Parts: sequence; C-alpha cells; structure tokens
Amino acid sequence: MTMDNGPHWFVACVRSCQEKKVAESLRARFVEHYLPVRRELRQWSDRRKLVEALLVPRFIFIRCRDSERAAILAEEPRIWRFLSYEGNAAVVRDVEMEAFRNMVEKGEREVRFSEQPPVPGDKVRVVSGPLSGLECELTEVSGRRCLAVRLGMMGAATMDLDLETIEKI
Repeated sequence: MTMDNGPHWFVACVRSCQEKKVAESLRARFVEHYLPVRRELRQWSDRRKLVEALLVPRFIFIRCRDSERAAILAEEPRIWRFLSYEGNAAVVRDVEMEAFRNMVEKGEREVRFSEQPPVPGDKVRVVSGPLSGLECELTEVSGRRCLAVRLGMMGAATMDLDLETIEKI
C-alpha cells in the first residue's frame, strides 16, 4: 500500500497491562494517540468504585507519519509491533476514527468491539441523540440491530441503537 506523507491512525500492539503507561509516555512526547476507555462501576466485597476499563485491551491508536512508526517502536519498549495485514500497516481512516471516538465518548449505550467486521448492511444516519449526524452501517449482530463503525483491518465497533433514531441514506 502506498501512503502519502500525511499522518495516519495506526494500530499499535501493546504489552499486557501496559496500555495506560504507553498512553502517558506518548502524551509526554506529544505524540497524538487514542486509548479508548469506558467508565464502569466495579463491585468488590467491601466497596464499589468507578474505574476506567479498556475497550480494546492490548491496543492503542497512534496518529503519525508512516516514516515515524519505526522511531516510536524503538523509543517505546512497551509497544511490541504495529498491526499489519499482508505486509501493509493497518490504517484506520480519519473519518472512521472520528466516528469511533464519538461512539465511545458521546454514546449513551455500551460499545462492544468485534474483531470480525460486521456483514455490510444499509448505510444509516443517526437523526437524534448525542450521535446525531453520524453516518455508518446498520448491521445484525446476535439478532439485535446495532450501529457499526469499521476500524479498517482491525474490525468494527458496535453499539445498540433504537431504530427510531436513524434514517436510511
């Protein structure tokens, strides 16, 4: 795959339980990145606590030029490789990353992640709610309708969606 010189979103594979440390290291070096987390209430025998749980464990999204990936890999030992397919770097398009971030950060329902892309369905636009204006695919997942946002070769993120909040494009 031939890439232009502009920055792209790449998918970095991170050593187990090191995702937040990698994000902190990238932040300190001013490298644009995205670590999708969701806030969950966890119950222990003696207390309950709101924690940040990783949505996609062992992965972090890094926006950089293709030529900068080797330097990032060399400087950050907790990243062990970048995701690739048939020798080409896995790239998430800007529009896909923006839609994914909106789902994670503004969505009212739980986001689930599937490594296998959903079967292509109707293109839809969300017409109400915090995701209003978002365009993606409507798919069947476990017999339930949901909103799906493709993340390149990595798969797709899905979220339950009420049918009355969307329109077919």
